[in-house]
Amino acid sequence: MSAKAKTRQHIIEAAQKLFLQHGYSNMSVDDLARELGISKKTIYNHFSSKSELLMAGIEQFALEYQAKADAILNDVDLTLRQKVAAYLRFIGVSFANINQGFWTDIKRSEPDAWRKACEIRRDIPLKHFSQLMDEGVRVGYLRDDSSRHIAMLTYIAAIQQLTDLDFLNQFPESITSALSQELPERADQIVHLLLHGLLTPRFYNEGT
Repeated sequence: MSAKAKTRQHIIEAAQKLFLQHGYSNMSVDDLARELGISKKTIYNHFSSKSELLMAGIEQFALEYQAKADAILNDVDLTLRQKVAAYLRFIGVSFANINQGFWTDIKRSEPDAWRKACEIRRDIPLKHFSQLMDEGVRVGYLRDDSSRHIAMLTYIAAIQQLTDLDFLNQFPESITSALSQELPERADQIVHLLLHGLLTPRFYNEGT
């Protein structure tokens, strides 16, 4: 990697850190220059604006996420159950530091970047869950019908909606307080509901 590329990468990494710590709107290029100990001119030699820097950070996150996720799904030493467990854990670790306030901030201040982030949150998990479900059908764990596609879309939609403050604020706290504050646990709640449902054995036993 060239010196120019290394500097660019260093700027992106520092910006990601500050965006998540202080919020996108609250972080300035001046703050970033102080954090890095370089001039604003050096930053602007690589990025024309804070908006471009945000987009570069989102794209970098996507590349790293996909590479690590692909490594899990293509690991021949893992069983399907182990792959599912490792991938869900990886989702939690990857998104744990991205708080809801950050999503709300860029949705309002940088809608293009927000849409790009939403596409990434949709398309990359869609690819990976499709791969996992195809493998599940192959080994006989899942039915080979449209229900698996519905389950996949339901899971992805639920993950996206349950990290959207605007969506959650529509509901009383008595309902939303049941959600775990940690994304890995929230994902587990959704998976458990999809796999085991809401009904108790009593529902099926009554009247039989």
